[in-house]
Amino acid sequence: MALTLALTTAFAQTGADAPRQLEAAIHREIVLGDLRGAIEAYRGVLALEGAPRPVTARALFQIGQCEEKLGKRTAAEDAYRRVADSYSDQEPAAAARAKLNEWEQEAAGPRNLKFVEGTVGKWPPRWTVLALPKDMDFMAPLQHKGCRGETCVIVQSPPSAPSSYGSMTQSFDASPYRGKTVRLRAWMKVDRELPDDHGQMYMTISRANRRTGFFDNMDDRPVRANQWTQCEIVGAVDRDAQFIDFGFMSFGKGRVWVDGVTFEVVR
Repeated sequence: MALTLALTTAFAQTGADAPRQLEAAIHREIVLGDLRGAIEAYRGVLALEGAPRPVTARALFQIGQCEEKLGKRTAAEDAYRRVADSYSDQEPAAAARAKLNEWEQEAAGPRNLKFVEGTVGKWPPRWTVLALPKDMDFMAPLQHKGCRGETCVIVQSPPSAPSSYGSMTQSFDASPYRGKTVRLRAWMKVDRELPDDHGQMYMTISRANRRTGFFDNMDDRPVRANQWTQCEIVGAVDRDAQFIDFGFMSFGKGRVWVDGVTFEVVR
């Protein structure tokens, strides 16, 4: 009887602890901006025995939010779909279904590459900015002055960020490009504050079963110059590819300018 009582008490404490751990994970995501750490914290909530369903549904939905901010479209979609399927009776399910429907209605291929949509000083529509809502406009504002063409974007990290890193990404359905070779091009330049400030462009192919296909983040050829530099990534799209992700990253305290983005099939 004593053993049963002890086990019951431990189970109850575990379940009762879930809301507090959820709030701590949300604080880590929203306030600290530690997305990867927040994902692990949310997973810890899901692992708690006896956690209330509203809490686990919210934790799983937040995992999807973090993965989306990180540009991991496949992982985000998987989390949203699990919320919609396994927690259909909970409040986060409606938001998860809305996100899935939005993605299904999106046109195949990248959008707003020339930054013609949007308002100067605001982050460009159709692009995902790795930032808290209060920092999004600061980290990727549209510009008209100083551009190589008519409109460009400046990617940077906010002063309050845990690390000096900023990014702007897109993710779209890879099925029209399967078996083809694609090329991503853009013009970039960097206003450096520190010697190591630099910018990079990347493209990655997400395959079935969470596997990664082609990947290039220009780690071997970062942009450091203050003059416009044309960057190029060419890669093969796997026949089981699910999503193509690409974007632009800033490292350090400098400002990375992005202009003239193109994406095309070369063969």
